[in-house]
Amino acid sequence: PQIVNGPEVLSKFVGETEKNVRDLFLDAENDQKAQGDHSDLHVIIFDEIDAICKSRGSSRDGTGVHDSIVNQLLTKIDGVEALNNVLLIGMTNRKDLLDEALLRPGRLEVHIEINLPDENGRLQILQIHTSKMRESSFLSPDVNLQELAARTKNYSGAELEGVVKSAVSFALNRQISMDDLTKPLDEESIKVTMDDFVNGLHEITPAFGASTDDLERCRLHGIVDCGKAHQHIFQRAMLLVEQVKVSRGSPLVTCLLQGSAGRYSL
Repeated sequence: PQIVNGPEVLSKFVGETEKNVRDLFLDAENDQKAQGDHSDLHVIIFDEIDAICKSRGSSRDGTGVHDSIVNQLLTKIDGVEALNNVLLIGMTNRKDLLDEALLRPGRLEVHIEINLPDENGRLQILQIHTSKMRESSFLSPDVNLQELAARTKNYSGAELEGVVKSAVSFALNRQISMDDLTKPLDEESIKVTMDDFVNGLHEITPAFGASTDDLERCRLHGIVDCGKAHQHIFQRAMLLVEQVKVSRGSPLVTCLLQGSAGRYSL
């Protein structure tokens, strides 16, 4: 397969960008001309495809280069001389920027959304990034990856990798003597402990999800009981929370609090 970074296709010379797009399909064209329907399948993967396939007319540079790139790519996908031996894959985290014509049936018609990993996925990612440490006996026996996976909700794979690297840095810092920085480290004594991972969690925070800092400040002194009416509202709110926790649907729930003005200080 050919793996192409979207920005690498762009060129400062007139017509060179469109030529770069055509060259990606050149091997598939020659193969189809020589072998017809018996030609091999050619896979082309565009990483950051939004860099070259923005919605036509959205660019304000006045050159129309991005419009020409989209037109050239659409011609190769399902033009008059469209190829039937090419599998085109595009990857982006800004689907909203892509030209709508590119997403129509017959083109990039299958859309697969890759969400944040669940607890089982986070466990597998942590196991991958700590496998060499475990094999080299650098991982302390008190490290519980299952617990770490449960505590890292909304963490992406890259952020989990950052947590592991941060934990390693904390373990190395314990072995460095500030009195003698030239003293070599004793590799056999280096152990990455559970406390190192906990410190790593404090250092690496997820980019997605709501921050819990504001919530913690609001409930610092607990919930004050203000009478029977308040207890009724509290019980209904807790019932809503339990329903959300056991729901198999989307975890994103919006709750509207309605009432007369001046009564929300509770």
